[in-house]
Amino acid sequence: MAVKWFSAREKNGTASFYNSNLTLNIVASVPFEYAYRVQVGIDDDKNIVIQPLSKERVERGDLDEYAIQKISVKKTYARISSTSLMKSIGEALGVEFTDSPKKYLTQWDEVENILTILTSKGVVS
Repeated sequence: MAVKWFSAREKNGTASFYNSNLTLNIVASVPFEYAYRVQVGIDDDKNIVIQPLSKERVERGDLDEYAIQKISVKKTYARISSTSLMKSIGEALGVEFTDSPKKYLTQWDEVENILTILTSKGVVS
């Protein structure tokens, strides 16, 4: 009998954008439980992508040190705190972030090892 196990990675999580940080809910934060740092970028569809990085990967020294972000992982959320990052994301998306969150759905890609924040689909309530 074949069994298919359910995984939190299969669910859509949410990411909340503030002017000073990006917060991932418990579902979206699962892939970052053991991440040392992350890289944050934007794809061709104007979705924000986050890739977890191991300590070994960061210490190899072949990544741009200014493109590596700290991530804090707690029991119920993960957070990347950087006002300058949020300003860069806002400029790239043409959005201004404030103290009130703008929430977007997320999707984990196991093959590419990235979390995509579906900013191109618009804000969710």
